[in-house]
Amino acid sequence: MQMYDTLLKGVNKQTKIQADTTEQVSSGLRFQRPSQAGLDYKISLDLRHAQKGMQGSLTAIKTAESRLGSSQTMLNDMKNIMVRVQTLAVQQGSGNVGAAERQSATVEVKHLLTQFANDANQKWQGQSLFAGTAVDKSAFTQDVITGNYTYTGSAQDRTVAISDIHQVKSNVRGDDARFTAAFTALQSFVTALTANNQAGVQTALGDLNTASNGMIDLTSEVGGRISALTVSKTSYTDMKFNLDKQLNQHEAADIPAAVAKLQQSRIALQVSYSQISQLKSLSLINYLK
Repeated sequence: MQMYDTLLKGVNKQTKIQADTTEQVSSGLRFQRPSQAGLDYKISLDLRHAQKGMQGSLTAIKTAESRLGSSQTMLNDMKNIMVRVQTLAVQQGSGNVGAAERQSATVEVKHLLTQFANDANQKWQGQSLFAGTAVDKSAFTQDVITGNYTYTGSAQDRTVAISDIHQVKSNVRGDDARFTAAFTALQSFVTALTANNQAGVQTALGDLNTASNGMIDLTSEVGGRISALTVSKTSYTDMKFNLDKQLNQHEAADIPAAVAKLQQSRIALQVSYSQISQLKSLSLINYLK
């Protein structure tokens, strides 16, 4: 009876080995439950937690890149508008230009001013780009009487958390002095053209040159911030790749070894069944005697 119990325990052990090893081969993992490898299971949880953190950082960087990328696109367009207006100011500042020509230029400049304002009020994923945290408002509104544009967004920046200790500003606010300078110069140019004021046009040209340089600088600053994010993204991507690799190496089953173990277990199981069968036969013979 004791021998039979020993053989039965051996069968149960080999049956469990068969089940666990078959699961390893089918899943490709050494373990899937704490009961299979307590410490290794905890290490896997820690690695997966770090992995999730890396993915969160990459998602945050992607959000900041996208928002700043859209901002840069609009700033580039505004910069091009300023270049066109500068060209018109040079032409209209000449003493050879008359009132009719300046009135005709006024139409184009007003159109360009409207386009500039539309760019400044552009949205990203349905949210105002340049209004700070006031994402549901237009960054600039136009006075219906004077035609002047005023910043109506918030004074707070939008930030994204790259990590627990690393936050980055992911927006450009319209209350930046360079926006104000551009709107002021454009509106002054319109006023001078409307009044056929040559001196006023020449003064506006100087303001437009300064404002245009400011928009170029602002666009370059945004480009620098995007470049810094690209560096961070590369760093976090590398860290995530190393974590993925480490997790895979930690959890991956040695398939050839598992298959060999499975074969050995099957042989041991067959031997145990054979011995049990022989033991039962012997017990029956002894009983018949």
